Amino acid sequence: MAIFFLFSFILLFFKGSAFLDPDFGWHLKMGELITSSGIPKLDPFSYTMPSFPYIDIQWLTNVIFKVLYPNIGMAGLSAIYAFIVLLCLFVALKSVGKIRSYWEVPIILATAILFGYFGVRPQVASWLLWAVFLFVVLNERRLRRWWYFLPALVILWVNLHGSFAISVATLFLIGIVKLWQKKLKKDFVLIFFLSILATFINPYGPRIWHEVWLQISDSSLRWRIMEWQPALFSFNLPLLFYIGLSTTFIWLNRKKFDIAELVLYVFFLLQGLASVRHIPLWLILSLPMTIKAFNLYKKEINKIPLAPVRLAKVYRLALYGSLFIALVSFALSFNSALYLKENRFYPKQAIAYLKNNLPKGEIFSEYGWGGYLIWKLPEKKVFVDGRMPSWRYKNSPASESGYIMQEYLDLLNGKKPYQEVFAKYGVELVLWPKPRPLDPLAQFAQKLDKLLFKKLSSFDLISELNKGGWYRVYEGDAFVIFRKPQ
Repeated sequence: MAIFFLFSFILLFFKGSAFLDPDFGWHLKMGELITSSGIPKLDPFSYTMPSFPYIDIQWLTNVIFKVLYPNIGMAGLSAIYAFIVLLCLFVALKSVGKIRSYWEVPIILATAILFGYFGVRPQVASWLLWAVFLFVVLNERRLRRWWYFLPALVILWVNLHGSFAISVATLFLIGIVKLWQKKLKKDFVLIFFLSILATFINPYGPRIWHEVWLQISDSSLRWRIMEWQPALFSFNLPLLFYIGLSTTFIWLNRKKFDIAELVLYVFFLLQGLASVRHIPLWLILSLPMTIKAFNLYKKEINKIPLAPVRLAKVYRLALYGSLFIALVSFALSFNSALYLKENRFYPKQAIAYLKNNLPKGEIFSEYGWGGYLIWKLPEKKVFVDGRMPSWRYKNSPASESGYIMQEYLDLLNGKKPYQEVFAKYGVELVLWPKPRPLDPLAQFAQKLDKLLFKKLSSFDLISELNKGGWYRVYEGDAFVIFRKPQ
């Protein structure tokens, strides 16, 4: 298994080094802005919602990116984040206790699943915080010994990433179960309220919950953003295999688990099925439980003649099968990551041209390039980027948007004339991708969109700009730049 973990670390490292997350650019620039000018009160990067009271729910991570990236580059960050993933798995194993058998299959599948979500992204660090949080909370002895550590952990978490909210949700669910069992103690109530107060220790105070609520309450994210889509609509072979094994063995041994564990297991499984973004959280929670369930089942059938020998043979086959599934998943995930390399997905060649030919007006570009342009072309603000899908602002000035993601989608679907949108915001230049081959996941999402909504929009921005007399002033292999007709 040491060889497997070393192999996994190497693969994680290479994926993180090659894969450029669409949001990395704005994370980096936000870190630079915070260290030079302090935390901004309004959106500093867009020209469509500059009056929006922006809350950066990962401000400390952005500062860390700013400090580390110039010194160690993407390769160094990738190595750190790859180590964080393996550390999550180590904490999960430690949570199991003294069990030392039947853990290989769950760990192999878990590594393959996490690999699919891995990158130099703020949420990866939150996986480790979640694993440590569960390590303490789900063990009565450790909770009594380390209860004072939890509020401190939450303080760190609330400043690193918006997923801190699951710590409060978890304590709330456990408290409800304890109350129902008539086992709720004053110490646990104290921990719960101290953890809530700990979430207020950030530059925004209680207002940080507003940004969390914006994302939680925005059901449209599940259909607009791929990583928010329901897990049921994504073909993830190691995940399907793991869910089958985990749910089966935990169901068989359900009476031997604490009710609070089972409630959390079901709750986060449903959250993961509702949105693939939450799958790693459920996985980290379920991993120790699954290993424990395997061993409880083994202990139970030891009483049956020949059953242990048969189980060992079946487990060996499962081990080989999980290794095969993991390797296939590694290959597919790595191949998908290559689609988001800087030289392949992003308009790298266009940056030099734009720097030398900056328009007086604004630049319109696609959502997935917003973070990259914030980073590489700081001279100009962007129309939309990865921070903004859930932003709604009722008090926006008439010249700004109150819901820019909807305007963006209406434009691309032909529901709103691009001429009207461009005139409102003073767009003079359009940087747009040429038709490009889709990675396997995007192909699946497109087919799903066609299945659910019957047809895809026939609107094509490049064709419309050509019809409207816009000038094609520069183009590369993956992009084209249009200038407004005089």
